[in-house]
Amino acid sequence: MELGGVKVKGAKHTGKYCNCCDKELTSWDLKCSKSLAYKTPVCEVCVSKEYGKTVDELRDTLEEFFGVRPCQGL
Repeated sequence: MELGGVKVKGAKHTGKYCNCCDKELTSWDLKCSKSLAYKTPVCEVCVSKEYGKTVDELRDTLEEFFGVRPCQGL
């Protein structure tokens, strides 16, 4: 699987798709969307773009403020 141009192993496919870019969402994408109170799930890459952060910066922010971390495969 590929997220933001980076290959990721261990991400679960959900059969749901990003409302912005139509990429298939992973379980992590759904967790991010839920933590940030999105009404429609959005992928991590689109959330990062919306907040003007890199994917790694977004992950750090989610861990620091919400205590949410990706699995080790991400």
